[in-house]
Order: sequence, then structure tokens, then C-alpha cells
Amino acid sequence: MSEAPFPPFPISGITIPTTPLVLAALEYSQSHTSVTTVNHCLRSTAFALILARKDPAYASVDPETIALCTILHDMGWATTKLDGANIARDFIQTEIAHADHDTGKAKFDEHRIQLIWDAIALHTTPSISAHKQKEVALTTFGILGDIAGPHHPSGMISVDEYKEVVRAFPRAGFREAIPQIMCALCTEKPETTYDNAVGEMGLKFGAEGYREKWEKNRMSDVLHGALEACKQYEE
Repeated sequence: MSEAPFPPFPISGITIPTTPLVLAALEYSQSHTSVTTVNHCLRSTAFALILARKDPAYASVDPETIALCTILHDMGWATTKLDGANIARDFIQTEIAHADHDTGKAKFDEHRIQLIWDAIALHTTPSISAHKQKEVALTTFGILGDIAGPHHPSGMISVDEYKEVVRAFPRAGFREAIPQIMCALCTEKPETTYDNAVGEMGLKFGAEGYREKWEKNRMSDVLHGALEACKQYEE
């Protein structure tokens, strides 16, 4: 990929990083997911960078790390059935291992790679991600930017910025696709959905057979059952 695929954003005042690792991540996402998913991820990148530009709390966050988190955050939607945070981590480790220079290896050590894993794994669990490292929180808030747009709870995404980002990366049926994608995840990988927003969406939109699975795996029931089972060892 010789040319950067990202347009300028004069209204938003952001620049999406075009490092070899970011471009490789984009190409990887394009190879394994739909245009709808890729554009959602790129819009999430843009919104995360807008928030980082405006909020002093994120002034020190590395744009390349945020771009990797957001571009790879929905590999769980892959048409080739890859699996989210794990495949993103494996991809980055493989890319770094085969790099021709040491810069990426020094920058993306195990700590930073773990941050990326956390950011992706927790992006649907804001009750946790919002209180973790800045990279993890900003990834969640940037993705939320693509859902809420100018209605983002931060109040930091303007209508003009929203329109600029959507023009750059069209929504391409995103609104209609979300319920189907969420229900598919609930049906195919229910164990990853019980304690986050995906499961709630599956219940809301009636994923086939999901309510029964969800009720059988409610954490309150699991915990209560475990407490009761341990009685015999405490007498």
C-alpha cells in the first residue's frame, strides 16, 4: 500500500497516522472484514483523535496506538471468523517480529501490546474501560463517537466534524447492520457477550435462542450456585 488512504480533515484538524504498522493493520482489516466494518473502524479512529485533540487528559496519548486499537477493534466481526482482541495482538506481534528496523519493536513492547488488547477486549464494557489507562478509555470513547456523533456525552464532537468524518468514511449501511452483527455474535459466540453491551443488544433485537443461553449464564446465578456448592466444605 504505497499511498496513505486517509483524506485531510481541515475541519476536525486531525491527521490519521500513516505508519507502516497502521497501514498494515488497515490492509489486514480490509482483507478480513466488510466495507461497513472497515469504515466504522476508521470513523472510530477519527473520532478518537478528535477527542484526543480537544481533551487535555489525552494530550499524551500516542496516535499510532489509538489508530491500531480502533482499526483492529472489530476483528470479531471478520467474515473469516477471526476473534477480536486475540487476533489483533497476534497480528501486531507478527508484524513487529518481521519489521526491518527496531523502532517498532522498542515502541510496541509487551506493555503497549497489552494496552491494545485491553482496549479492544473492553470496548463494549465502558464501566471498566473508562477507568483504565488513557489508551483503553479513549478507544471506547472514540468508538462511541461513531454511535453518538454530535450527541457524544463529552459534547466534544461538532455537527461539522461529524459530517466531515462521515463524508470521508461513509456509513455504508452501518445503522442497519449493527443489530444483525450483534445478534450474530450472540448466537455464534455467546460466551463473549454475557457481561457487555453486545449481550444487551442481542436481547433487545431477539438473537435466536440467545435469551435462554443468557439466562443460563447469568453471573448472579453462577455466583450463587458457587456459594451454595461450597457449603459442604465449610461445615
